[in-house]
Amino acid sequence: MWVTCAVIRLAKVLRMRALGWTLAVAGLVLAGCGGGGDPGQDGGLRQVMARLDASGPAAEYLEYGDMAHWRSLGVVTEKGPGQDRRWRVAVTAGFGDFGVNGTRIAESTGLNVFAADQGAVFGVPPKSAIRVEGNLDSGDIRGKLTALGAKPREIGGQEGLSFDEDNKINLSGPQTKLGLINQFNQVVVTDSALVAGAAAGPVAAALGDGPSLADSPDHAAVADCLGDVVSAIVMAPAQPGGVTLYGVGLRRPAGTADKAVNVVCVLPRIAGVGKTFKDRFTTTAKLGGKPLGDLVEAVAHDDVKSGERTVHRAVMTVKPDGPVMLANQFLVRGELAALADPAAPANPLDLVKPTS
Repeated sequence: MWVTCAVIRLAKVLRMRALGWTLAVAGLVLAGCGGGGDPGQDGGLRQVMARLDASGPAAEYLEYGDMAHWRSLGVVTEKGPGQDRRWRVAVTAGFGDFGVNGTRIAESTGLNVFAADQGAVFGVPPKSAIRVEGNLDSGDIRGKLTALGAKPREIGGQEGLSFDEDNKINLSGPQTKLGLINQFNQVVVTDSALVAGAAAGPVAAALGDGPSLADSPDHAAVADCLGDVVSAIVMAPAQPGGVTLYGVGLRRPAGTADKAVNVVCVLPRIAGVGKTFKDRFTTTAKLGGKPLGDLVEAVAHDDVKSGERTVHRAVMTVKPDGPVMLANQFLVRGELAALADPAAPANPLDLVKPTS
């Protein structure tokens, strides 16, 4: 179990999918909870996907964020978020509780996520973990974790550290002082990446061995559809239906004055998904009790071909006063499934406003 202020994120719609790790996106967007080069294009997302096992927990849920880009814009510094309130909600995407508690974690462990490049939280608890990439001082981090009580343990054939047994929660242990529960139970750290999780299995699945998500035709197709994003979620539906994968992302802004552009990608399992998505996902659709047109300037649909896959895409230009991560809200509230999957009710809870 993972305890954070975003417990409600997916409890009803996604059966507690990624509870805790998804605080950065859902908690900040829905509830207002508290150095390297820019990879460019979709290289950041694909680069991180290449480190994650295609048969591991990331295949079910992956949340990605590019901290380096936010630093390049001045939205965040190595000390934490700056004064920019509009984009601030997106800063810790991909870093979960490690981003929310970044200052405390940096002081105690030497891991400063605000100085990292990319991050990914993935999997469904208890099979969840985080991978942080960047220029890390592995010796300092190991030393501080050891001082906190971590013991040596081999994880995935690599030298790691362990605070406790797999999935064990120690509410009087050192992790609680960091604002965590058991996310640091098992850790592997090098000079370029740190992977941590409640159990060794998910950590081992993010060490870059074996076929990766980047090699998966389904995940690669969704990454191609998302394109140049600074943050993204790629996930399988909570229950089988007409869709294989959903992807939502925030296009990389070139400057803080840019409009927020959200990308929504739907990889179909059955015929009819594309037509349903195009017909329902329009400015007349009611989401969160409001017509989508109140929040976005336009919705543009197209299809993206990747190998033998065709992904249906909607690109939304968010109004200046609209949420910069609007697509994430649709996903976590279950509204995207209602608007894309023909197996869903045509007008669930008045989500879709009739056009005639």
